[in-house]
Amino acid sequence: MRVLALLPIVALAACTTQDVGTPTGKAHFAAYPDSLFDAFESACGGPAQSFHRPEPDMVECREYLPPEATAALILSFDGTTEALPELVIRFRAEAADAGYLVENDVYVSVPQKNGQRLQVRREDQKLMRTMDELYERAGGVPSKS
Repeated sequence: MRVLALLPIVALAACTTQDVGTPTGKAHFAAYPDSLFDAFESACGGPAQSFHRPEPDMVECREYLPPEATAALILSFDGTTEALPELVIRFRAEAADAGYLVENDVYVSVPQKNGQRLQVRREDQKLMRTMDELYERAGGVPSKS
């Protein structure tokens, strides 16, 4: 499962609009999404990636971007070179009726000169469809708007 390898490219690519079945970034799981979290952790093992579990029901993968994208983000968002931008992909699970609701969040974290971090999000339907495919492979049912 190398879905994560494509996410930096997809996250920065131009998006196309779709009129039917717009993905929401959410999915319903009948049981706790251990298989999703385990697969996500396994996929987040590249040399520029790091896996974190900031909360018991939240997992995230942080990944450094290629040099050209990193430079563009630093220049575009008045970042610093003291800490580099990272792509952040996060899943959070919470108990819901008859199972669990899992929601994802994808953004680029750009460290600022003042020490803060700017979260840059871009609505990308192609990325959201990729996330829906990941949910389905892990046994979830993606929510559609």
